[in-house]
Amino acid sequence: MSDAPDIADLAPRLGPRPLALHLGLATTTVASSLAGVPIDITQPIDNQEKIVAEKLLRHATPEVLKALSDQSCEMVQEMIDGINMYHKHPYRRADRARPAIWSAGTTTLLDCNADASAEAPVIFIVPSLVNRSHVLDLMPGRSLIDHLSEQGIRPLLLDWDVPRETERDFSLSNYILDRISPALKFAAQRFPEAPLHLAGYCMGGTLAVAVAERQQPKLASFIALASPWDFHSGLGAQAKMLLEQRELWSIVLEGFGELPVDLLQTLFASLDPNLGLRKFSMFSKMDMTSERALEFVALEDWLNDGMPLVKKVAEECFQKWYTENVPHLGCWQVGDHVVVPQNISIPSLIAVPKADKIVPRPSALALASAIPNAKIITPPSGHIGMMTSRRAKQGLWQELSDWILSC
Repeated sequence: MSDAPDIADLAPRLGPRPLALHLGLATTTVASSLAGVPIDITQPIDNQEKIVAEKLLRHATPEVLKALSDQSCEMVQEMIDGINMYHKHPYRRADRARPAIWSAGTTTLLDCNADASAEAPVIFIVPSLVNRSHVLDLMPGRSLIDHLSEQGIRPLLLDWDVPRETERDFSLSNYILDRISPALKFAAQRFPEAPLHLAGYCMGGTLAVAVAERQQPKLASFIALASPWDFHSGLGAQAKMLLEQRELWSIVLEGFGELPVDLLQTLFASLDPNLGLRKFSMFSKMDMTSERALEFVALEDWLNDGMPLVKKVAEECFQKWYTENVPHLGCWQVGDHVVVPQNISIPSLIAVPKADKIVPRPSALALASAIPNAKIITPPSGHIGMMTSRRAKQGLWQELSDWILSC
């Protein structure tokens, strides 16, 4: 008998979120290909592309147009098949049983290598506020946390969970001063014999800059992994257009009291509008029992299990970060203190992935330029791939563990 769970007993999947948007983007893409325009509708059409489009429209026969139509329908059908196969897949992530050693509100600090020695280097990791922390601990064989533990390092992973009443009125300063800083202080007291490294991933790295500057005496090093700093650099036209709709976002935040997950996912989809079409078409052709399919489902489950941003945090991100660019301009204030990364004098490592579509390379490189003598590494993958891909172990994982053990 198979050990796979009965699909009827499993909670239904909802992704890719928002589903209607991904289907709409897919149909727009194939419609644009029938019209003879470039597939990437978010990019300007240069002269060469115009010439190709005009030739297609002048010379296409009914047979050619019929073939294009059939191919377009097939692409959308493959995507829908892939989504249905994803919804029905029996894989569910098993609890990794990481013990919590500190908590406040919905935030907990997980000790991910409780068997490590008292002198083992500690890496305190701050994830993004909008995604679950387990992207760093996705599944056996695809876990940065496991790799670090195998190298004799003790990873401490901050886990935010969905904000509730205790966090409803939080600002970015509250998350930094009332969550990250006390948890880091606890870690320093709990493991006094161990060198303590502070790391942040994505938005978590931006938040961690403010903590690193204040808490340097406690730290052996600071590490930022694909963390934005210059919020005006490298952002695509579609993302800029969405972020500039300040009146719309104000109405949403007033109405919901938060920025809902599906709207956050809409922002991410704007960075690569055709991703859903490509990846679910690809998934529809996989062997559903293969390791590759399991990895796809595990990652897609994580992507669709995001967390909303509370109102004040969302307002600050839109206004202070993406509109005013205050971190890069040197006027981001946390509490009564202006964050100045130039004051960070401890060893610092900045990871800037080679193909990051979520945090543009110039944005992350701006942080490396601001911190004196920061070391830059370039993992050979994207924003998420550097954490979860098959190349991650030989890329970011190894470079990160080597850095910690050498400091």
